[in-house]
Amino acid sequence: MLERLIYCLAVSLSNSILVHVAGRLAVGFSHRRADEAAFDGSPRRRRRPPAPRAIIIIMNNAARHLHVLRDPALDGALNMARDEHLLYSEHFRPAAIRIYGWTPPTLSLGRFQKYERIRELPEDIQRLPVVRRSTGGGAILHDREITYCLVVDDSVPLARASTVDLYRAVHECWRTALGSSGTHCDMASDDYPFPSPRTGPFFCFEKPGCTDLIVGSDKLLGSAQRRVVGRVMQHGSLLLGRGFSAHPGADLDEPEPRLVDDWIAYFLEHLAKMLDLVLQAAEWLSEQSTDIERRRQHYADESWTRRR
Repeated sequence: MLERLIYCLAVSLSNSILVHVAGRLAVGFSHRRADEAAFDGSPRRRRRPPAPRAIIIIMNNAARHLHVLRDPALDGALNMARDEHLLYSEHFRPAAIRIYGWTPPTLSLGRFQKYERIRELPEDIQRLPVVRRSTGGGAILHDREITYCLVVDDSVPLARASTVDLYRAVHECWRTALGSSGTHCDMASDDYPFPSPRTGPFFCFEKPGCTDLIVGSDKLLGSAQRRVVGRVMQHGSLLLGRGFSAHPGADLDEPEPRLVDDWIAYFLEHLAKMLDLVLQAAEWLSEQSTDIERRRQHYADESWTRRR
């Protein structure tokens, strides 16, 4: 009778709380019956009970989502705060992808770069706002680009894979998306050096690394990662055009907004398929604003920006 009740509840409700409660009740009930059966004095032999039908039904029917956040262009400190919030937040699990831009044009430094090297740049770049990322790698002049931030927890197999495997998988989704309109680019082979968070040229796009997307020998898309216990964040930039001649790399010759939207849609579709998740449009929640603002203040603080 109890098992039948669990089964009916599971069919009518498919939330995560019921999965937990139903599982605990069913397993406890199965153990109790096994104990009673062995009460005749014979040695008790515990064996793992079969999974209750209620749990099987819920887990097969409940979709796991890749939550999609489409943000407007924002300033550097707020962009970095939102990326970092996703890395630590309990919202939007098991995975979230954020697509965004930058305003005004901003120079982002890698976590380990020296601030004083900005003095070596042309004056028009020296006048730009500067933000320091939490990820390593070289500086990026964020202007005419698509920026993405993917956060995945370790319930998704690819999050447990190697660093280079995650780079390669996500970059391949971008390459496929660009190819949908006949835009050709290649993935840099393993003959290229693996990107280092601490060494390399000042600009990230000055020298491709393995798994970067390239046009000829010029870098078109590059990414960086940050890992914490149970989660990984990967964010990167795809150059649409260049408003500053001193910034190296290839670009996509200022495509029309409609084409950019098509590329993003194809990218999201292939990314969800690759992660074995279902796309789900998402919006920022009011309860997230306090943590995001705290992190924004950190990234806007000159002591962080000039820490090296």
